Amino acid sequence: MATVGECRFPRNRADFQPMQAVDDPLAPPAPFAAFERLASGRVLVRDATVAPEAARAAAPRLEAAFDRHDGLAAAVARRVRADGVSAHGAFVVHPKGFVQNGRGAPRDAERFDAEVDAADAGVAVLQPEAFAVARAEAILDPRTGYGALALLAATLEIRRQRAGRIVAVASATVEEAAELAALFTAAGLESELARSHFRAHFGFEVDACDLDSLTDRPSHAGLRWNAAVWGVPAPFEKYDDRGAYHWKLYATHDAYRRRADTLVSFMATNLPRSTQPVLDVGAGDGLFAGLLARQGIGAVALDPEPRAILCAREAIAGADLAPLVACVEGAAEAMPMPDAAFRGAMLLDVIEHLRNPVRALREIRRVLAPGGTLLVATPAWRYGHRNDPVYHLDEYRDEELLRQLRACGFEIASTARIKGAYDDIVILARRN
Repeated sequence: MATVGECRFPRNRADFQPMQAVDDPLAPPAPFAAFERLASGRVLVRDATVAPEAARAAAPRLEAAFDRHDGLAAAVARRVRADGVSAHGAFVVHPKGFVQNGRGAPRDAERFDAEVDAADAGVAVLQPEAFAVARAEAILDPRTGYGALALLAATLEIRRQRAGRIVAVASATVEEAAELAALFTAAGLESELARSHFRAHFGFEVDACDLDSLTDRPSHAGLRWNAAVWGVPAPFEKYDDRGAYHWKLYATHDAYRRRADTLVSFMATNLPRSTQPVLDVGAGDGLFAGLLARQGIGAVALDPEPRAILCAREAIAGADLAPLVACVEGAAEAMPMPDAAFRGAMLLDVIEHLRNPVRALREIRRVLAPGGTLLVATPAWRYGHRNDPVYHLDEYRDEELLRQLRACGFEIASTARIKGAYDDIVILARRN
């Protein structure tokens, strides 16, 4: 087994030390990946926490995948921990940004191969032609500066170059080292050097891809393989059928009323002192904007559905709140609002419906005044269950939503959970 590239890789896991914080944010990153040529000519790549013997043990099952899948460029091993699946490949060109596929699922849940954007860590086997086309040897070299994003960038570049498919192989399993998450975060997702190299290469943040901007770049057409990501959301017809149903739920269901009051009171308590109004993004029939108005706070209810805005205007007028609430038709991704016009924004039960949350969050940041407050509530992702399989496009894990908010220019002030039918994630953030 002849070695073709070794990135100063430690000889065994006992030699590995997680990257330490340094004063210089642009200091060269610690080596993350090593690669070697297999007898077949394919290239075996492993991250810095996987022993060479463990990677070689997984290689036969990974190589077997090339016989099962047409056009395969890279086969990725599933990573598991004692508490479940850590990753079954990765998605980067995704509404939630960087996502470790399968994370949080039971250990034996991912039983089938799955096509993904890339490999983020662990072990992968690459076709030699794809390895060469993507210039993976240069990307994996620590002197290039990708840090812990090296394997992610190399396999994503294979996808971008249309050199073949990336498939996570369920039968090829490696145990994830305890230190990997900290290493990947420190030397990858939170390393400005690694992020800047990724940004310069692909033109978007590793954890915040604006899907709409990607469609305008012919060179990135190879990244648009996943039809589920690029589809059109189902029309939201509930207002046609039910009218102002949020106001009706508020009047008739104690649990719903308590949750709404809790969210709005929390928002009101944490608003900056200002005469500026609060923006209710995806307001629907305007319930949350109306509840703010009952506390004497001016609000703008924004929604893309004409029928929703009609319901909101009728409900707001019926509650004698029209002087404090303006109802405006418009999309979260392209708001008809001036810069820095609001002291706060609410994104309540909305982000899970958005096809391009990154663009919406950046629009919210644009219309918020510096230091303005954003309150987000959304149902937590649960394995094998979607709270609304028709209208919810993506449900989040806590760390996914926190990472996306930070990448879009927000500082996290506090987090909470509201237990109930949805098990809501609640995050209070501020425009930085």
